[in-house]
Amino acid sequence: MSRGLEFPTLLINHLIDKGAKEEISLVEEKSLNRTLFTYLGEKYDIPDLFDFAKKPETEEYLEEWFNTYNGTDYRRKFNVESNGLNLLIAALIFA
Repeated sequence: MSRGLEFPTLLINHLIDKGAKEEISLVEEKSLNRTLFTYLGEKYDIPDLFDFAKKPETEEYLEEWFNTYNGTDYRRKFNVESNGLNLLIAALIFA
């Protein structure tokens, strides 16, 4: 992780640990329109995620990542098939 994405990865990991789940299609959609961190920050009341919504390079990276892969790749390449937050962790690990 070379793009300073360690902290949001830990925040997402914390959400998963607490039982949070998001549809893969929703995480993909929000990433492609660059609103994912705003959405997650509001939904889970985590102000620190709003800071990453203000960093265009973070949203640009996720948009690029989701444009590179598609739904058929998620299970095969990243072992994720049901929780979009786990897919987000995979995307951030490969940053």
